[in-house]
Amino acid sequence: MSAPAPGSLVPWYDDLCSCLQMDIGYVLMSVGWDPVRALASGWRFTAPTGPVESVEYYHPAGERLGEQFCLYHPVELRWHRPADAASAHRAVLDALADGILPIVAVNNYHLPFRPAYHDVHAAHLLVVTGYDPRREVYRIADPMPPAYRGELPRAVLELARQALAVDDESDPFFAGSSPALRWLEVRPTGPQPELTEAWVEHTLRENLAAMRAPGDRSGPAALDRMLNELPKRAAEFGPSALQEYYVLGWPAQAEAALHATFLADAAARLERPDLAEAARWVDLVAHSWTGLRVSAAHAALGAGPSTTHVIDQGRKLLVHWEQSLQRLESVVQEAR
Repeated sequence: MSAPAPGSLVPWYDDLCSCLQMDIGYVLMSVGWDPVRALASGWRFTAPTGPVESVEYYHPAGERLGEQFCLYHPVELRWHRPADAASAHRAVLDALADGILPIVAVNNYHLPFRPAYHDVHAAHLLVVTGYDPRREVYRIADPMPPAYRGELPRAVLELARQALAVDDESDPFFAGSSPALRWLEVRPTGPQPELTEAWVEHTLRENLAAMRAPGDRSGPAALDRMLNELPKRAAEFGPSALQEYYVLGWPAQAEAALHATFLADAAARLERPDLAEAARWVDLVAHSWTGLRVSAAHAALGAGPSTTHVIDQGRKLLVHWEQSLQRLESVVQEAR
């Protein structure tokens, strides 16, 4: 029982992405989609509405990934949480039979091909591409370095997917939660939109409206509020308040980087130098997120930077973010 074999796929990778973006892109590429266009035509940022889960695939959208991923595309994204290992296995088989490549949550500690094997407990995602019932062996794909595509015994994958205690100190950032058998369904429901000038300009207008939405729950205003609250949170919760920035900053960093790539690709295909210039400014936002994340990580571990330094990095990010939005607004205005 198997979905279409991924052997002919050309893996894609982006240094600033986590397994969440990489695996969704891998699945969409398996049906012939451009993964960057699918993941990055939309650009959003929202403040967390609940606890920041210590997993590599954390996203502030939580169960509502479809509100921030694959915007302007006919695709459904849905998390599933089976009750036990048997139902989790059946769900994977059903998805494969339906032509869906399930993305399953795992603990790296139990995966022989991961560098963390029997060393570090850390949450991760990988793609299941098939299953051999006679040999009880899954076929899997993991695009994250050291990229692996091959077989994995059912018993090993099920162990990695179980509700294990991964709250030890081997990884202070991504070992604070459990795989809990969860898996992500990525289901395209139509063809990928064509890259046209009208379509790109529509996405830019929608993205700007979302970034400039009233209130302080989305866009730069959300980060500004979070930075204002950081001293109080750091005093109340200690290092965990800083660790959150390392975790929640990863999707923000990745999605800014991917959006810059999307704009650069659109610029080349549509012969639009203004989009190329906008891409440069958005890319600066992505790298500014890197500065904020890394300084927060070191501060959380007591390795140097203070909370004040972290806030300063955040303020620099906000300046670059505002500049990028102004550049995008110029693109939209000149296109009218």
